[in-house]
Amino acid sequence: MNVVNAVSGPAALGAVVFLVVAAWCFSTRRVDVSLAVLGLYLGLLDGYLKLRTGSQLVALGRDVLIVAITAGTLLRALRSNQPLSLPPLGGFVLTFAGLVVVEMFNPEGRGFAGALAGARQHLEFVPLFFLGYAFVREESQVPKVLLILVVCAAVGGVVSYLQSTLTPEQLASWGPGYRERTLGTGAFQGGGRLAVDAETGAIAIRPFGLGSDAGAGAVIGALALPALLTLIFAARRRLRLGTVLLALGVTLSLATSGSRAAIITAFVSLVTFGVIASGSRIALRTVVGLAIGVTMIYAGFAQLSSSVATQRTKSIVSRGAVSTYQDERGASLGRFDDYASEHPLGIGVGYGGPAGTVFLGTGDRSIRDPRTGQLLDFETQWNFLVLELGLPGIALFLFINLRLLAVGVARIRRISDQIFRWQLAAIAAPLAGLLVQGFAGITTASVPAAPYFWFAGGVLSYWLLKRSRMPRRLGSPAGASQ
Repeated sequence: MNVVNAVSGPAALGAVVFLVVAAWCFSTRRVDVSLAVLGLYLGLLDGYLKLRTGSQLVALGRDVLIVAITAGTLLRALRSNQPLSLPPLGGFVLTFAGLVVVEMFNPEGRGFAGALAGARQHLEFVPLFFLGYAFVREESQVPKVLLILVVCAAVGGVVSYLQSTLTPEQLASWGPGYRERTLGTGAFQGGGRLAVDAETGAIAIRPFGLGSDAGAGAVIGALALPALLTLIFAARRRLRLGTVLLALGVTLSLATSGSRAAIITAFVSLVTFGVIASGSRIALRTVVGLAIGVTMIYAGFAQLSSSVATQRTKSIVSRGAVSTYQDERGASLGRFDDYASEHPLGIGVGYGGPAGTVFLGTGDRSIRDPRTGQLLDFETQWNFLVLELGLPGIALFLFINLRLLAVGVARIRRISDQIFRWQLAAIAAPLAGLLVQGFAGITTASVPAAPYFWFAGGVLSYWLLKRSRMPRRLGSPAGASQ
């Protein structure tokens, strides 16, 4: 009885605290603060609690918070008779959501339970687009968004480093979810998240950070790198020590992850950040910022060069990114043409991503084509989207992403306020990194990629497509008229 109480007591207390927070998120008018709480929960607790408990129900916690914030916002708007206008790109986002609902009834689908789980993984973060648009409308809120992202990446980087010093058995003792992923049991049978030295045969874990899968900590580090550079240059003198400490954590998140895709994502984000933020007035500063970012990553690898996971990541340099990708994901990408021609309208939601793993219990590798019986490959974002949502789903996703990037390049460069220009560039640039990451894994059904994509999209939709019509923020009257 004492053992049961020792186990259930903290869990019960945590559940009560969570319900109180959810109730506050529903009732508070400070939606910007509740969104900050949600961001910290996603970055610091969501993945850890899922693996610590081994329960898929824990993942519903983030949905409870999102629903609470959204429902409270809508209820207050209805009570006050406030007009609800559709954001720029909002029609395309709603069309994407509608397509997901239609695919729930695809004749080739997996039934009600599978369709419901599949719809959830596509739609759970879509409300963040509208919340980001509606409640990040003050210039002072934008750096706070960047700070939350960097803090989550830095703390996760420290945890990732600690995990990199453990054996698989030691990390498995952290909880049932860690055990499945590190030792390759349960739904991850034969798919343990390990790094193997080809020469010595040495085995090491690929750290999770505070995420729910290997390399998740590095992904948020890649998303946070442009934000970190912006904070470094914008920080006041008394705050620069804090930004240096955060920089160490973000560097560790990338250097210890063993995730080659995350490293490539980081470099793409950096380059895109340079393209968007550069201009005649701050070109030198942008170059310096990019140099700092590259130096940080290099220094992390130099200090951790003996790590098996780090050696795995450094193979990008020795073998080349294209060669490495061809070996690991070339076959997956090669199947896209077949899937697009055989299933142009998709086969229904719930086959791939987390939903497929949960409901089949043996991972995505056991999922078969309902027509041919052949194994389906969900190793890339493009295979995932074309099979679940068909070509219309890919077209909508790409249009939203590319439209935000295009308007970012065109309009952020004309903003006269240098610091604000960097801040918006730091939000927009990772969208390019996520596009590239889609060639190595699923992004719209994973944390942190999916919530970042939708929330950043809403923020940019306001500042670049709605607010850009106001000439105060732009450097020329011509730009203001667009």
